[in-house]
Amino acid sequence: MFFVVYARIYGQAFVNALAAIGRNLWTLVLPIGLAFAFLALGLVVSPLGMAGGFLLGLAQSVACSIYTYFLAEVVAKNHVGLGDLKTSIGAYFWTWINLFFVLWIIDLLLGPMKVTPDGQRMLKALTMMELIVLNAAPEVIYLKRSSGGFETIQRSFAFLQENWIEWFVPNALILGFVWLLINGTIPLGALPLPAVTVPVLGGALLHVVMVYRGFLFQTLDGSTHRQRMFRFRGKL
Repeated sequence: MFFVVYARIYGQAFVNALAAIGRNLWTLVLPIGLAFAFLALGLVVSPLGMAGGFLLGLAQSVACSIYTYFLAEVVAKNHVGLGDLKTSIGAYFWTWINLFFVLWIIDLLLGPMKVTPDGQRMLKALTMMELIVLNAAPEVIYLKRSSGGFETIQRSFAFLQENWIEWFVPNALILGFVWLLINGTIPLGALPLPAVTVPVLGGALLHVVMVYRGFLFQTLDGSTHRQRMFRFRGKL
């Protein structure tokens, strides 16, 4: 019964994600559009040194704010268009700035560890820990409306403490699929114009995954295993 119920939960989140994206098909190209814009800006500001790095940091927060805003609207099952672009720029800008600032301070404090092999190995372990602890940070930002950097980290960690198995099982399967793509097991190179089609397809798949995660987060957050078993068992 346990596996059946959670298969139902994961399946329902996927169905909801496809339906929500169906109302806003254009958002499938949003991730790759933002990525190309960010890369183009990087080429422009790269000669500026430290100032260029600062501008890229701001652009990173702008891009995350734009994407998070449209992601939130899609998960809310609203219709959105590029007319909301101006609103999206500032919607979550300061939240992402705060989070990136905290991570920058942590990286600055741990910088001296890079000079020794043992320190470098420890930094890699800490980086992996950051990726795990912050795995649900995007959903915490746009669904829980966190604002401070430490608040986002704490809420993401608290969610994962309560739901780490339920959250990481489907995410691990997704990572396995990505690994197959990266290692060429799935022949994406056979697509026409792979230099264009592969990044666009990758961005679209990323968007589907992120919308799916949003619906899954909504289901898991604030509910217990017992409540989910009772709720979804009745739908079987």
